[in-house]
Amino acid sequence: MKELTARGVFVQLGRVQALDDVSLTLNAGNATMLVGPNGAGKSTLLKVLLGLTRPDFGAFAVDGESARIGRDWKRRIGYLPEAVAFSENLTGWQQLRFFARARGVPRARVGHVLERVGLEGAARRAVRGYSRGMRQRLGLAVAILSEPELLILDEPTGGLDQEGLRVLWTVLAEWRERGRMALIASHDLALMERHVEQLCILQSGRLVAHGSADDLRRAARLEHRVWFEVDESDTARVRLLCEAMTKWGKGRVERRPGTVIVEIAPEAILELMEVQSGFPGAVRGLRVEEPTLDLAYDKLLGVA
Repeated sequence: MKELTARGVFVQLGRVQALDDVSLTLNAGNATMLVGPNGAGKSTLLKVLLGLTRPDFGAFAVDGESARIGRDWKRRIGYLPEAVAFSENLTGWQQLRFFARARGVPRARVGHVLERVGLEGAARRAVRGYSRGMRQRLGLAVAILSEPELLILDEPTGGLDQEGLRVLWTVLAEWRERGRMALIASHDLALMERHVEQLCILQSGRLVAHGSADDLRRAARLEHRVWFEVDESDTARVRLLCEAMTKWGKGRVERRPGTVIVEIAPEAILELMEVQSGFPGAVRGLRVEEPTLDLAYDKLLGVA
């Protein structure tokens, strides 16, 4: 599967329009992140793709060919739910062996996957003795057990410590390297940003923005902060530099000890470099600070 496309998906749940004309394309080798406030439609969209919720309208295609969400579709998907639940009395190995038999996965794969998620040492322990993070890793093991073409993860970072996060990042990297695809619903923008190629922002059932993290920053049109390290001993030149930037009028200028900060639109950064170049010796260095993805997210949702 090289490309999976959902077009014009509508889902009405009672009086709520859970999904309103949502279209989405997933590509092999890429991870896509679904973000949005509670009730935005993220879980509903996942359930549609999992075949758990039937859309009122919508068309689906795999590699350009019309597709139906049925048994064959589901065999190509691995799923980690937000709240994983297992039989408390069974061991981790027994849990995974059960799913392996159900999916026709070779027994040898069970040990490999347990090792892959860092649970080989706890494989013979009952799940009732597992921490929340260990249960989450066991859920991830179930999701990747059959090596599905599409990996769907719902809030996968919940309860994970640094070791658990390292396992998650490595699995995602391997999935993309092998030409598979992943769809992740998460609130952890800061954690997930570096591990996905595309983000889709949902609000009230509608797709309000999509693209790379840089695409979303550009769409939000947030100002960048340029930090100039200045030579405090050259008081006259630093004062003239601040005056020149203020007269330039393309952004807010702030003076701090040893630093001049200018907040400007990203397209004006190169022009700003030309302004400061007229004061050689006064500037010792500079740093450009782009807005966080959280700020872009808030701006695009209209809450900032």
